[in-house]
Amino acid sequence: MTTLPASRLGLKRRGRIAPGMAADLVVFDSETVTDTATFETPHSYPLGIPHVVVNGEVAVENGEYTGVIAGKVIRNVGD
Repeated sequence: MTTLPASRLGLKRRGRIAPGMAADLVVFDSETVTDTATFETPHSYPLGIPHVVVNGEVAVENGEYTGVIAGKVIRNVGD
């Protein structure tokens, strides 16, 4: 689902789960995912997303933010 788009954009270390790749993964339950953010509280976490891995590091575990800030802006093709 992500290998072809990453390849077309020239992103060499993204698009698949393998050693040496920059993995971003989200574990969610499609039956319970619910957005809790509003205009008054825009930074409220959603429900139904227990785990998030960003660039290979766990950012959300068991529904709780771990404090990890592992993402980065991709500015150039090939990053």
